[in-house]
Amino acid sequence: MRVVQNSNNIVRVIKLIYLNPGISRIEISKQLGLDRSTITVVVNRLVDLQLIEEIVDENPVYKKGRTPIGLKICDQSGILLGLEIRTDFFVASFVSLNGQILGTIKGDVEESSSFIDTFKNIYRKVVKEIEKKNLPLLGIGVAISGIINTHKGVISGSNPLGIMEELNFYNEVKAFIDVPVFIENDANCGCWGELANISNNREQDFLFVLGEFRKARFLGDNTHLLAIGIGLVIDKRVHYGKEFSAGEYQNPQYVIGNKTQFSITNEEFSLIKSDRDIIERVKTELSRDMAFLVNILNLTQISIGGDLVQYFDDIEPCLKAEIQRNSSYKGYNNFIIQKATEGADSIAFGAASMLREHLFLTYENEFDNPWQQKVGINLLNSFSQTIRNFNFKK
Repeated sequence: MRVVQNSNNIVRVIKLIYLNPGISRIEISKQLGLDRSTITVVVNRLVDLQLIEEIVDENPVYKKGRTPIGLKICDQSGILLGLEIRTDFFVASFVSLNGQILGTIKGDVEESSSFIDTFKNIYRKVVKEIEKKNLPLLGIGVAISGIINTHKGVISGSNPLGIMEELNFYNEVKAFIDVPVFIENDANCGCWGELANISNNREQDFLFVLGEFRKARFLGDNTHLLAIGIGLVIDKRVHYGKEFSAGEYQNPQYVIGNKTQFSITNEEFSLIKSDRDIIERVKTELSRDMAFLVNILNLTQISIGGDLVQYFDDIEPCLKAEIQRNSSYKGYNNFIIQKATEGADSIAFGAASMLREHLFLTYENEFDNPWQQKVGINLLNSFSQTIRNFNFKK
């Protein structure tokens, strides 16, 4: 048990440093309730692993005495790769361990015989760009549309990508990738991106609304749809549901046979980019559905991501009005509606951020850990080993 506690202390310390860049050893000791000698040992280890570094406060409040020494996550320790794979293109976000975006690239998705082949082709392209950064690749987060058992790394199904049978993604990719790889639903990655904000005042309960115009492979034609996905965070945790299908959206007035998730017919949807009335109907249906969730769950934040960001100025007032109309109490205004942290690229950023958030996971014993991939102290050890190997080869 003591080994677990020591490991958890290391994770707790690096999480606190991430959320409070510049924090001192004394303050860490106070906030975590650990003695200073323990903090000294943990901090020294993290410094040796090149995961954190010391910074000097150049403008201290008190001029006398020892100059305050703060701690922060290293800027150049390595790269977390966030990869959003859509039906026709991909977005790759290179993110440092401290949350800084080091670069973003986009490209077309080439036709291939399987999703694994698609992933391999994208991975080869992206790795070439990472090599130019002269930093080690620490891990990969993959975001796709569909029902994903992220604990096991299994794709239960993805209509847009044409995955109709269960696919064990982890087992398929571990043969050619030697760093940790996580796969997650795209809207949930949007949640991870919002949680990545460097602040102790994270919103506890919020909604992430992802909207993307994309080609639907499962329809067997070149139809492009407005696809909506929902990510839900309760008590600062992404909510999955027992079958990992939480957030799968369909309007209550949906008619079987429609290509969209709304009540509008296929013919009406074909006019969505030119017919203002149809745009208003879709906007109202979506806003009313989201308003119901916001009020029933007492959510305090709604983040809009993906292609919907470009329509934010239209959606925001409509959604606000529907939330207030749906509320049982007049004047309810205890919520914020905002654009996702990284706008249209928020999903790839969130996929990378997910890796870092998994670094912060702690469990009292291994039996409580549902993840088949490395998380917590095991993920930290993987990152540090990758950094050491990279520096040894230089």
